[in-house]
Amino acid sequence: MRHERYGTVLLVDLSSGRTTTRFLGSDVTRRYLGGSGLGVRLLMELCDPTIHPLDPQNPLIFAPGLLTGTLVPGATKTSVVAKSPLTGIFGESSVGGSWGAEYRFTGFDALVVIGTAHEPVYLWICDNHVQIRPAGHVWGKDTFETNATILAETDPEAKVGCIGPAGEALSSIASIMFEGEMARAAGRTGMGAVMGSKRLKAVAVRGSCGVPVAEPRQLLEWAAPEYGHLTAKFGLFTQYGTSASIEVHEERGAVGIKNFSSGDFKAQAARISGPAVRPRYANKPASCIGCPVHCWVTLASGASFSRGPEYETVGSFGSMLLNDDPDSIIRANEMANRLGLDTLSLGNTIAFGIEAFERGLIDRTLTGGLDLKWGDPQTLLTLIELVGRREGIGRLLADGSRAAARTLGKDALALTVEVKGLEVPMHDPRAFWSSALNYACASRGACHLEAVAFAVESGVPIPEFGYNSRLSPYSPDGKAVLVCQMHDLMAVYNATGMCKFFLRAIGGPVWLAKAVNMATGWGLSWRELMTIGDRIFTLKRLFNVRAGVTRADDTLPERIATLDRNARHRAVPVEAFEQMRTEYYDLRGWDQQGRPIDQRLADLGLIEQETLFVD
Repeated sequence: MRHERYGTVLLVDLSSGRTTTRFLGSDVTRRYLGGSGLGVRLLMELCDPTIHPLDPQNPLIFAPGLLTGTLVPGATKTSVVAKSPLTGIFGESSVGGSWGAEYRFTGFDALVVIGTAHEPVYLWICDNHVQIRPAGHVWGKDTFETNATILAETDPEAKVGCIGPAGEALSSIASIMFEGEMARAAGRTGMGAVMGSKRLKAVAVRGSCGVPVAEPRQLLEWAAPEYGHLTAKFGLFTQYGTSASIEVHEERGAVGIKNFSSGDFKAQAARISGPAVRPRYANKPASCIGCPVHCWVTLASGASFSRGPEYETVGSFGSMLLNDDPDSIIRANEMANRLGLDTLSLGNTIAFGIEAFERGLIDRTLTGGLDLKWGDPQTLLTLIELVGRREGIGRLLADGSRAAARTLGKDALALTVEVKGLEVPMHDPRAFWSSALNYACASRGACHLEAVAFAVESGVPIPEFGYNSRLSPYSPDGKAVLVCQMHDLMAVYNATGMCKFFLRAIGGPVWLAKAVNMATGWGLSWRELMTIGDRIFTLKRLFNVRAGVTRADDTLPERIATLDRNARHRAVPVEAFEQMRTEYYDLRGWDQQGRPIDQRLADLGLIEQETLFVD
């Protein structure tokens, strides 16, 4: 893959205004692939793990996956990497759509931004031409307006990633939004705040180079039938988008309800699911570039249209707040996308705020006279606006639930449902104990996508690992092995740019190894690919250890460990969790404080690093 020039990195120093092209050493890509694998390797080289996340020298890294921009179905993802202002540790956010492929079409494989501009700017990258342009005229505008303005100034076919008012206000739950109304989001861990701290409003890209592969004919002949085969496996998502699954997840006990304090939203879930919403809006499926699944939808009302909410957003703005009004969820989704806010952390933080108000930890003086209420669409819409602009009670909530709880003091931390500062997604770990272990030990905090082990517990087969049937979700036995394997596999997914929905269709690493080898000519076995995943995951852990993470941080929210969701889905017992965590550390080659031991680092080639740049 790009034999003569794969590994071309664009470095932009906004403080000096200099742009530089650097070339990775040949070993770097083979050892870390691309995406967040390359991202963490660059971060370890360029960033002191103890740096303040909003320091100008915290690099903001955009790294498309190794396969992004090729014909491999589902290879659409770009990882955005930096030290996180939300968690203070390794930060990573993944985005689909077309931006990553378009960036690779420019001839570059990654973008690293350091420094802080003296005034707001945006980057315009057209093939190998790079410009730093003034952005004062779009500073303060929302992401839809910014996208339209920059397309008019550059190229109507360009792809734009930008921040909204939340990123400008340095909200720790600010996202980077891509492609205007299509609203692809690098949502988690506050990457929008890092971008805002650099006074970088947007990155617009347009390319014509294509992405060379080692075996183009073989890849084409293999990929063409794969598209049809994969489409057939995702009928429900193709029809309604991921919000169609909220009733299933409610039945499984996975969707968060009332700040994870309740276990029943069955009747209401039916009112906000994809099939219920579809008749109310003109609705058509849409997809990321080159994806056969079409897992998201666009909604039209009159002359306007925007992307419909996905499952995580429907849960965050719906069941988490006891809100069963679909119109308000759709409106809230658009507001958050325009402002540039992570809908998942935002919904959780609003739920925390409502419960804190209910318990008297927040009063009407703090809220500016507002009554924060469950099941009230107006509470949701008002708080989104205030958080996105860091105004009123939004100043308290704009940096996530943990920061808000620490400001309030008293008993507020007991109401947060987060790990390492990252709010728990709409996959309640009381339904699948592998999720509890994953959230505790994942490299960016509570992230279901870092393992997706609950899918294997539900029966998704991975024959390479010996999984061919459902696992008991309420037993600690075997969960450490499962989560360890899935952490490594999902690290490969991120590094190649593969969408994780494809796990249910392609299973484990054999399919991935075939795709990587046709693209690169490397001839890797699937076990070698898994070793790469292990190396990537371990390097992320090493960054976190140097940032101060210990065993005490690899834990569960108090509510998950002490409060039963219902009679079927009980709190994760302390003894079971300790067993899983200890076994996981042993499998990883970490000491009992969670630090990778020297022998493990040596086995993975992480004690003496290869040369990063060769120019």
